[in-house]
Amino acid sequence: MEPIREVATHEYPDGGYITTMEIEEHEIFVYQGKDTMHSDVINYGFSAPTLLVLGDSAFSRDEAAEYAKENGLSDIAGENGGSVIFLNPQKGKGWDTEPYGLYEKVMGKLKLTQWGFDHGIVYDDKIPKNFFEEQMRKEHPLEDETPEYFILGSSVAVYVFAKGKGADYIGRFYLKHVEGSTYLGDLGEGDLTITAALLEKMNEAPIITSKEIHLVSVGNEEIINSVFLSSGAVVNVYKELDIREQYDGCMGDYKRWKNRVMKADNWRKEGIVMEPETLVVTTCEDNHAKGIKRPEHTVGIVNFYGKDMDVHDEKNKKPLMLCFHGGGDSAVATAMIGGWPQIAKENGFIVSAVEMHLEVPATEVMEVLEHLKKEFAIDETKIYATGFSMGGIKSWDLYQEYPKAFAGLAPMNATVDVGENSQFEKIGKVNREVMVPVFYNAGEESPLAELPRQEEKCFNRIKYLFEVNKVKKTYDVMFEDKESWKDQCYGVGGDITRQFDDKDYPECITTVRYYESEDGEIYTALSSVSHHKHDIRPNTCRIAWDFLKKFRRTADGKIVIEK
Repeated sequence: MEPIREVATHEYPDGGYITTMEIEEHEIFVYQGKDTMHSDVINYGFSAPTLLVLGDSAFSRDEAAEYAKENGLSDIAGENGGSVIFLNPQKGKGWDTEPYGLYEKVMGKLKLTQWGFDHGIVYDDKIPKNFFEEQMRKEHPLEDETPEYFILGSSVAVYVFAKGKGADYIGRFYLKHVEGSTYLGDLGEGDLTITAALLEKMNEAPIITSKEIHLVSVGNEEIINSVFLSSGAVVNVYKELDIREQYDGCMGDYKRWKNRVMKADNWRKEGIVMEPETLVVTTCEDNHAKGIKRPEHTVGIVNFYGKDMDVHDEKNKKPLMLCFHGGGDSAVATAMIGGWPQIAKENGFIVSAVEMHLEVPATEVMEVLEHLKKEFAIDETKIYATGFSMGGIKSWDLYQEYPKAFAGLAPMNATVDVGENSQFEKIGKVNREVMVPVFYNAGEESPLAELPRQEEKCFNRIKYLFEVNKVKKTYDVMFEDKESWKDQCYGVGGDITRQFDDKDYPECITTVRYYESEDGEIYTALSSVSHHKHDIRPNTCRIAWDFLKKFRRTADGKIVIEK
């Protein structure tokens, strides 16, 4: 497919932007309303729904912008930090003669990235921005280094809004399972199937072969509705168009994740506040990230909490969980995939997810933490942190560098060697005596180094954890003898072992080993998940929270267990 080399972006007086691009003789518009979500700093491409619009005929640029505003699509996109994408038939032609294939072409131009995004558009300059990208580029060199444009977004939650002949086109070709190539890594594993489709005032009956697509029929004749209703799919029929009601009621609750339909997040509907903000922090001496400005730079933060929580009530202070994303995703994505906003709402605490934390060393994280303590009524005895993959390594950074600030940590699915940090730099101070309750999780089938049996750096980390947390059992196994370990995951079994089922992944069993420390209490839990690769899941996060929530660190630095 031909790369997109040029785009034209127009700004409206109300603060909205629309970008025009061409995909193989098709004019495509990407509209983003006035930005209230700091989307120039915080990346919502991993989490915002992909909203595709096909009209009865081709939209002009201004018609597209007006349609997005009038029908509520701009609001839906805006509250999720996303954009609205308008598809037009081939120039000079209509949907009647449009052949199969446009949908895949547009989906192939979606891209997830942590850099170079603005107003829903990605400019991929092919230059690695930090050590993580440099390493990935070495392992996966590009065939073509020429810069090109993409649309910021993913195929995980694709919602189509089509009218008249545009709806006919979707009904003719795309109410089926669709596979294709994307720039999305393993998200959806190449599954491009539409999540939900709203089809209005159709002229011909749709061809429906996938029962997994949620369908909304609006203003259609009885004979067409009979086809919808007999398809076996989830169908809702309406006489009049009300995109907000129909999105909330029938469409926005679902996403496709690795070839299965799952529940999606609708924070407003679920009573969860998603509150993004930016903070200028002082660039510390040990920040080795490329391109970071000195003496200060901007950090993005996304806070989640229950709508009914008074997060400023000094008489009823709330626990805080810092959350750090993986090296290839974003703050919102990791929080969302791990289910942390829902866990926070149910348990009365605040989650603060830090964007681009690989450019925010532990010292700067502490500045972020001090800001949050001033912004919210935080219970300073109950501050925790968690992270997935590179975010798991960031959690280990906090264990090494600032242990006294935390009542508990839940690093997941990654580590570096003791004395290194998440920028793969040697650090001067390494905690050797301050115990911190830890819940660590790893996938038993991960292709990356997560478990002590996989790489010596993981082995060294767990041995170090045993020593600092004063675990009674001695970590006396040898890495070279891993084939003969009694516990094939961690080498040394727990004093107590429990297993947990996962209703979303019934084939997976989570095994948690709990280890007693010298005082007879349990501060250390090591978890592994069967049939689990490099992934984060709500079930694991809930188990982690249930372990951590009983710990608090008093002003004198002691860990107290609330039983």
